[in-house]
Amino acid sequence: MENTRMAISLPDWPGQDEVVTRIERLRENLATAKIDALLVTSQHNFEYYTGFRTLFWLSDTRPLFAVIRRDEPGATIVASRVEEKNEHSGRNPLVRPIFYDGFTDDAIVAVGQVLSKLPSGSSIGVDYGRDMFGRGSMALVDYLSGDPNCCTLTDAADLIWKQRVVKSSHELQAVKNACHIATEAFFEGLPDLRIGMTEYEFGQRLKQRMIGLGADSVDWLPVRFGRGGRAYPQPNSGVELKRDDFIWADIGVRRADQISDLSRVAKVGKATAEQEDLYGYVRAVTHRLAEGIRPGMTGHDAFTLFEKLWSERQLTRVSSAGRVGHGSGIALTEPPSLMAGSQEVILEDMVLHVEPKLEAAGGVFQVEEVFRVTASGPEFLSPLAPEKLPIVDL
Repeated sequence: MENTRMAISLPDWPGQDEVVTRIERLRENLATAKIDALLVTSQHNFEYYTGFRTLFWLSDTRPLFAVIRRDEPGATIVASRVEEKNEHSGRNPLVRPIFYDGFTDDAIVAVGQVLSKLPSGSSIGVDYGRDMFGRGSMALVDYLSGDPNCCTLTDAADLIWKQRVVKSSHELQAVKNACHIATEAFFEGLPDLRIGMTEYEFGQRLKQRMIGLGADSVDWLPVRFGRGGRAYPQPNSGVELKRDDFIWADIGVRRADQISDLSRVAKVGKATAEQEDLYGYVRAVTHRLAEGIRPGMTGHDAFTLFEKLWSERQLTRVSSAGRVGHGSGIALTEPPSLMAGSQEVILEDMVLHVEPKLEAAGGVFQVEEVFRVTASGPEFLSPLAPEKLPIVDL
């Protein structure tokens, strides 16, 4: 990957053919589920199925929607009149824009007019549900539910995930690019560290490096200094770096339509033999877990494998949010969850993350890796973490 070229080149977004293929696959799934149309409200799903991009997602007053019907090709998007000159409008002949004047209430009326063309009593799937961040308001639900001739609303999250969790070659390459940016920025940024530097300053320096390497945005970057026992998702703060601290970062870099999610650690000053040993052990378990995952396994199966690997030593319980891995793609975290009881089936061409974390011996040990699932084993999309615990001499 040529990062200098990437930094100044336009990101590689999915092409028209890929968007059309996604729509046609969705229509097949709608028919199987006996759902007449899908109403798309969230940015991730909207861009996935239409290829239409705009910065107005930051505005809550001019919502965008898309409607995909199982009985007609293509998609209809409902957008504010201000999008009429958007160069993405009309680029794909199978993505048809309808513009409204005004704000949220006017957008809802426009959506209702599109859906009113369906037969009375049609089943409409909405992207409100599991691991979805559907956008809209109660006014949208009330408007559609209040029309006796309109439709029956149903949760379409599982139907959407059935498609989104399996990645195309474009998506896999975009994830790989994002992971390379994240990893390179972290290790090239370690020499910036100084005793007394705050988590906030180091996080800002890392963001600058990532943008310089081609990131379109850095959506997720918690940085922690210390020896474990901290709240990992909290915003970066004024905590200062001290001697013998560990540096932990969880990096969500977005390049085009995909995002990285990987953790890397380093230590200030010489590591103890125990710390070096624990780093190597956590790294080995992480890689062996990835190497043991195959299509057809469930999230529970993967977690059971992890427990077997982890139990080879009498260590403290893994520090995690109830799971040791997950999927990703457009979103930072996507199905499946690698956790006890998960019956989600792992499929070929999923992107998975494995991320056991251990807090012990005055440090935090985690080397989250990202890989494509194949029948012959993992295809790692993230550059593998170093074999030895990285040391920062200050």
